[in-house]
Amino acid sequence: PIDTNIGVVGAGVSGLLLTNELIQRGYKVQLIGPKDHKNQLLGTWRSTLTPEPQRDYVVGSWKAWDFCFAGQAFSHVGSHYRYEVIDGKAMRLGLEETLDSDANCTRHFEQVVGISQTDLKYIATLEGNEAIDSLDFLVDTRPPERAAGCCIQQFFGFYLEVSPLEINLKRPLIMDYPPATDQLNESVFIYALPISEKKVLIEATIFDVEPRDQDYFVYHIEQWLRGRKKEDLLSSVLEKEGGLLPMGETVPRFRIANSFGTAGGGTRPSTGYTLLGIEQQISRVNSWTVSKGIPKFEYSRLAKFMDAKFLNVLRNEPHNMRQIFHKMAEIKSNVFWHGLSNQFIHPEWHGFVFYDLIFPLFLFLLIHLILQYKNI
Repeated sequence: PIDTNIGVVGAGVSGLLLTNELIQRGYKVQLIGPKDHKNQLLGTWRSTLTPEPQRDYVVGSWKAWDFCFAGQAFSHVGSHYRYEVIDGKAMRLGLEETLDSDANCTRHFEQVVGISQTDLKYIATLEGNEAIDSLDFLVDTRPPERAAGCCIQQFFGFYLEVSPLEINLKRPLIMDYPPATDQLNESVFIYALPISEKKVLIEATIFDVEPRDQDYFVYHIEQWLRGRKKEDLLSSVLEKEGGLLPMGETVPRFRIANSFGTAGGGTRPSTGYTLLGIEQQISRVNSWTVSKGIPKFEYSRLAKFMDAKFLNVLRNEPHNMRQIFHKMAEIKSNVFWHGLSNQFIHPEWHGFVFYDLIFPLFLFLLIHLILQYKNI
């Protein structure tokens, strides 16, 4: 019912986007959790119009991007899609301001320390033992815990006051693997983004099974910048950004039936990309009143199959990840994008799939049935 009082735990990207959607649909929402002030750029590939309010926080949108492996460069051009980056911090603060002025949103800034359920209501216990016990339904958007053996994607980087042209950065550099000096360092790569005419983001990223300390990433960023004739790193640093993304099985903070965002399966395990998953989860809000709960979100069977193979290599042979990404960079741009976006059939292929695959199969089955009928 529209007068349902919904509690949303967690004020990150998923919690704020979900709260905004529910408020627009007329629900009363109690948003619980401290403001998130960390820097966060959200990159993704899109083939359709950017939804609101994400559209208002787009930093850049590109039809081409690069990969590099030990100096060997590969350029990808999207014919029906683009690489888009959204300022997650600005979007979170903007949504906080919007929700603050809406009477249907009640904001609690304390940390949630416990969640329970009675026969009729959900109860969220806050720091200081204050309890919110008037919730008809509760959605937990807090990041999950990593399960035993869960792989990770870890990154750390700097926003630099540097012209992209000064370091020969014309468009997003998705992966730059430097020449490997030893097995310990051959898995790390640089992600570089031209944010404006005088600002870039340089991050070192690694797919691994255990976290590394910050100095590990700083060292590789400094080495990369020296190769681009930009040695004075500290004088041009504006801000920092870093994080650790689970890649594989996770454990929700409350329970999976109430989980949303990464804890609800929104993150594609083999990529770390979450925004498209969150947006697909939000698009299913209409069915909540029918199911009386959060509809289970899953990627396609093909995506899960590919993710399982990817994570098996990452877990057992992390030093081979460079070779896998190298092969991915060599293939055509469309194939690369379809794999990452979980859209394995290109829109232009629909006619081909029907006329060259499905229709002949249908005719074959029809003829087979006719012959069987005649034999009878």
